[in-house]
Amino acid sequence: MKRPFLLLPFFLAASITIVFGAPVRYDAKVWRAVQTYDLATLSKDLDAHMRELVAVKCDFRGKDIRHTKSNWYESSIWQPIPGQSGKFAHIPVMVAKPDLKAFKFIPTDSSGAEITLYGRVEYDVAAKFKFLRLVGRQVTVDSAGNATVTW
Repeated sequence: MKRPFLLLPFFLAASITIVFGAPVRYDAKVWRAVQTYDLATLSKDLDAHMRELVAVKCDFRGKDIRHTKSNWYESSIWQPIPGQSGKFAHIPVMVAKPDLKAFKFIPTDSSGAEITLYGRVEYDVAAKFKFLRLVGRQVTVDSAGNATVTW
């Protein structure tokens, strides 16, 4: 009778990880190399940042979310271009299935505050598609300089 209750904490912990995604840990050397870009600057030259872990400042996400691969969803992040009224810069993003629920909490209109997202710039050779693979929006850095990124 007690055995099912012993497994309950394990299943609760597993479901929290599934709902909010697993944290991603980066060693201090990798984390020190992370640079922060505004979206308008990064969108002009994604090729120069291929395979880099970056921090991107954006204002909102696109409304459309497409289920393109079995465990991945495609969307976009947006930011007004400074000095150009009514013009926006955007970057396509890929979001892992466990992170989708947290990604949906990002507003879909430009009325919100600036948001910093973390991800790696990647290229899908088969689809000829450049994108930012998002890993989270909150960072904790330990005393050794190692970082953990979560949603």
